[in-house]
Amino acid sequence: MKNTKSIYLILIAAVVLVTAVLAVVWALRDDDVKSVPQPAVTSEPVKQTKKIVEVEKIIEVEKKISGEIIQDGLRDMGFLVTEEYYFTEVISYSSVKKLFKTIALGITESSYLASYDGVISAGLDFEKIKVEKDDEAKSITIHLPKAEVKYMQIDPESFVLYSEKEGLGNKITLNDYNDSLIELEKNAEKKAVDRGLLKRADENARLVIANFVTSLVDTTDYTVRYVNS
Repeated sequence: MKNTKSIYLILIAAVVLVTAVLAVVWALRDDDVKSVPQPAVTSEPVKQTKKIVEVEKIIEVEKKISGEIIQDGLRDMGFLVTEEYYFTEVISYSSVKKLFKTIALGITESSYLASYDGVISAGLDFEKIKVEKDDEAKSITIHLPKAEVKYMQIDPESFVLYSEKEGLGNKITLNDYNDSLIELEKNAEKKAVDRGLLKRADENARLVIANFVTSLVDTTDYTVRYVNS
């Protein structure tokens, strides 16, 4: 009886031992499986396909942006001042009465010397711009009007009088001052144009146009030409 009971105890102990060993082996097996590097799942082909689709969409949008759309956007700017010229111009006025229209009477000589500061603004009338876009030839042709002087502004507070003289019976009138100002404006505008005012206005206008066009169209593969009307 005692022998039978001992055998049972041995069998039970053996079963427990085997169960414990199997549990340890199974745990080690799980750790090994977890530690084995798993093949990375890449979505690169999907990303690449997505990029291609996005590029194709951009190309389609740019094709829809016709020359007329670019042209309308530029024309909405109206007359655009793109260059200014600051100046200080001297007025020189002299008047003398003559006897028999030939002999100058020195005592009647009136004169003055003064100066004004001012600014001349020049630009282009963007409403006259014409745009042609050829997607097959990859070209954009922009027809520009000539740059022109838009307005001149003289600062009345900048007036400086250097000298003034009124002759006998020959007063300096308001009309004399106005005529002098008209002459001053003509001289100032001529100097501004001679010094490149309109040329710079045209160059600056092209920069504005270039920035506007590139904001709508990728011009990397396009040839952009400017033609003056």
